[in-house]
Amino acid sequence: MVYIQDHPISLVEGNTIKQGRATSFYGQHGYAVLQKAQEYGEVLTLPEFLQALYLSSFQSSLLEIPFTVQTEEIIGKSKAGNHVAIVVHGTGILTPKRIRNGSILEEVEDEVPDHGLTRTKSGRGQFALPLYEAEIHALLEGYILPIFQYSDFQPGRSNLPREYAVVRDFHPETEFPTEKYFANDYYALRELEVIPRVISLAGGAENLEHCFDLLTLYHGLKKMRYSHPLHDLDPEQPQGRFIEVHGIGNLFFSHMEMDGSARFLAVKREELEEKIDKDVTLEVL
Repeated sequence: MVYIQDHPISLVEGNTIKQGRATSFYGQHGYAVLQKAQEYGEVLTLPEFLQALYLSSFQSSLLEIPFTVQTEEIIGKSKAGNHVAIVVHGTGILTPKRIRNGSILEEVEDEVPDHGLTRTKSGRGQFALPLYEAEIHALLEGYILPIFQYSDFQPGRSNLPREYAVVRDFHPETEFPTEKYFANDYYALRELEVIPRVISLAGGAENLEHCFDLLTLYHGLKKMRYSHPLHDLDPEQPQGRFIEVHGIGNLFFSHMEMDGSARFLAVKREELEEKIDKDVTLEVL
């Protein structure tokens, strides 16, 4: 069963701010929830969700419960054999059908781990969805949606499509602000805003900096919980998962169980109305 709840929301469309209603879809099977949300409207990506938080001055019902966003985090290898990490904002590899088919345990003659969620050698669950190398290559070659190199995001971009992917080299030592890694530890915002992974998830360095500035302004927030499934990842196994938002103190949570519960937020843009507010600028995410 999928549960539905409405939320007031504001989003930027072109040079205007529009407001109206978004609908969240919640249930125990993430692939079924995502399908319902996609049938309803546009499912919010992480940059769009951060935008909605900003436009509500971070005072919103969106902060009361965790939300799953349609931003995928993919780990795999390029055709040249290099380890890469890909952030997908929008519909990429993790479609409802792919999640359902890939997370169901089945007997396979070969030992390709394409069914069931990823696990460590000790048997501990990683909970990501195993992927084929061919899927990673199709994504990297731009067959699924537009893809950009991470270097394009360091100076910032203003001409991005709504759905796109960002690829960067995957080096475990660059995924955290310090050499010593602590799971679910708190880090200063200024430490986080230089991490390539965080910049990619937020939709660019300028978006991230603006978001953090507003967090400090409205809430006096100086630190944020930051985690990464790095201790569980097998870089030799292509895999993917969604990002979750657990409130303003934990915006980049990535431990979602791909066969578990999820809450996606979708909006019908044609139903949004222009918001006239002279006190709100358009220097937004």
